[in-house]
Amino acid sequence: MTAMKRDYDVIVVGAGPGGATAARFCARTGLKTLLIEKERLPRYKPCGGCLSLKAIRLLDFDLSPVVENTIYGARFTYCLKDPFLIQTHQPFAFMVMRDRFDQFLVEKTIETGADILDGEKVVTVEERRDGVEVQLVRGKRLHCEYLIGADGPGSTVAKSFSSPPPKDDGSGIGVESEIPFETVIDFPKGDLQLIHLDFGRVPNGYGWVFPKREGLSIGIGGMHREGEELNPRQYFNVFIRALNYINEKKVSQVLGHPLSPFYDEEQKVSQGRLLLVGDAAHLTDPLMGEGIYYALRSGMLAAEAIIESKQKGISPSDLYQDTVRLHIFENLKWALYFSRFVFRFTKLAYQALKRYPELGDLYLQVLEGKETYQGFVTRVKERMKDLLKGRLSDKIRKAMART
Repeated sequence: MTAMKRDYDVIVVGAGPGGATAARFCARTGLKTLLIEKERLPRYKPCGGCLSLKAIRLLDFDLSPVVENTIYGARFTYCLKDPFLIQTHQPFAFMVMRDRFDQFLVEKTIETGADILDGEKVVTVEERRDGVEVQLVRGKRLHCEYLIGADGPGSTVAKSFSSPPPKDDGSGIGVESEIPFETVIDFPKGDLQLIHLDFGRVPNGYGWVFPKREGLSIGIGGMHREGEELNPRQYFNVFIRALNYINEKKVSQVLGHPLSPFYDEEQKVSQGRLLLVGDAAHLTDPLMGEGIYYALRSGMLAAEAIIESKQKGISPSDLYQDTVRLHIFENLKWALYFSRFVFRFTKLAYQALKRYPELGDLYLQVLEGKETYQGFVTRVKERMKDLLKGRLSDKIRKAMART
């Protein structure tokens, strides 16, 4: 059998944060790398665009050219009532627009020598004994030694796995709109450097308001649970109407996007010569929906696994699966356990967070990477027991035992 002629050492499908980062790390070590994006770049992506400090710290270059706003606090509400505030003297998050942020990462990738192919959709991926064949929508075929799938929810690369993700993987949906300040009525100036998170209205999720340079990103997101279906546009409309500074008639473009949260600590993120990163690998926080950090981190780990495998002459699949399990799964499994409790007993969890401010401070440490979800969840359980004075119903006791 004739050996496959390879066009590239590595092909990365999807030019979001995870894909651009994986391609950058591969190319800068000398691997011939191609980054493929189905849309023409730059392209808009519906997303809150909130970067945690731990995400910022992963990047070894200055992001200030694309930072829209610096966040120093979070306002929490329950059905837009019963508010409380967590504020810090130091920034704990930064806002970006995904078209500008993603393009900035792609440009950094180009600087390392990677090739970029945009406006080309990958339609099939076939893993062979000595490489991977990628077919583009216009019929062109490319060949590589390893392929990284960073092509988001419903990933074409993931579908080529022998065991693709199950249909009941807890996926969800988000709905968002960008609302310019000129259409906003008397938005509180004191809230310009705060994010607003509202719980209790959206099943298995929340509504949010993120202030940016030229306007507000407003949206809702929720996860499907046990066969439930969401009507996201309905929840979005109700949320918008309840915000007294928004004129619903001025809300023009409303976009939906699928969510692909972490769902099982045994889920597969690699197979043979194929590695999945970010949303394609279901590496989104199932509690708060943070995805950019996990996309960046998994992109780095995928590149490192390929580099090490070439040095040692071994398959990168097990290397990558093991490092993701250690560095990502271990944290996200606790977020998953806790999300099941929070979305079942949302009001109780909210009351605990409001009653004990140190829990909010502790969660900020999770976002900074200074605390794990396991440590956070352990502390929350202790405080919930205090809140209920030990009088736990069987339902609450059983749900707590699972976290």
